[in-house]
Amino acid sequence: MAASNLTATTIVAVPTWRRPERLRHLLDALSRIEGLGDVALLVAENDAAERAGERVAKAAAAAGYPMPIDVIVVAQSGLAHVRNAIVARALEHESMRRLAMIDDDEWPEPQWLVELLRVQRETGAAVVGGPVIPSFAEGSPKWADQTLVFRPEERPEGVADMLYASNNLLVTREALQTLERPWFDPSFNRSGGEDLDFLTRLKARGRTFAWAPAARVQEWVGPERARRSWVLRRMWRIGVTDTMVARKRRGRALLSLRSLALLALRTLALPSLLWNGRRLDVAGQWVKAVARLYALMGGSEAIYAAPAAKS
Repeated sequence: MAASNLTATTIVAVPTWRRPERLRHLLDALSRIEGLGDVALLVAENDAAERAGERVAKAAAAAGYPMPIDVIVVAQSGLAHVRNAIVARALEHESMRRLAMIDDDEWPEPQWLVELLRVQRETGAAVVGGPVIPSFAEGSPKWADQTLVFRPEERPEGVADMLYASNNLLVTREALQTLERPWFDPSFNRSGGEDLDFLTRLKARGRTFAWAPAARVQEWVGPERARRSWVLRRMWRIGVTDTMVARKRRGRALLSLRSLALLALRTLALPSLLWNGRRLDVAGQWVKAVARLYALMGGSEAIYAAPAAKS
């Protein structure tokens, strides 16, 4: 469907890459959410070769999907590229006033969108976020839902100082137009962290944030993620990408001093591994502190959208 044919004021955007079954599940859940009267769906296929996600979205549209669907193919692979294509396409829809983003390995609860919209309307915030609830595969270890990486954020409803991710996010048109292209920095393409950088720049421009605790989405957590090694790797990546974002705005010397101090504190906490019930979190925080120093020395990550990889 051409962009000019959509007249919805709210667009729900889904980037997708080689997860057709997950995308099909998401589209089914989105078809049953509340408040679909003035909403359109934008699916951004980031696998220009196979295009399995494009086929899923077009099949849904042909079968009488309850929202108009706009499908784009983004030839350049990478997180920032596909998110930038989403924003550019959304802004082509002159009626669009709010862009809601959700990932293709998630699915919303029925009240998801109406809650994001309600909190945005009541607070006047430029950006509204909500919690992401992990859904573990059968047989996942008991510790998984207790570790920091998988625990959903718990905040009171209303104005928030900061938001950190784009996998459950509502952004107003005015906020998107605040930033120049590219909205998402391509230097984060392979590492992740492009959403934190995007939100950090919005905050620097004076845009306000809010939290909608009832705007919940569920996220698949497969057995490959419910492993201690994956959790520690994730903490390493967070340390690297957080520092990459901070390095754009602060002096290296100051960041180095803070990172060394943080590493010292985390190292002092390591003996608690002997008795602390949250051993993995303690170890993860130490790994994250080491990763900060690695990033300050010029290190980066390259773990997403590798051309030959499979998700």
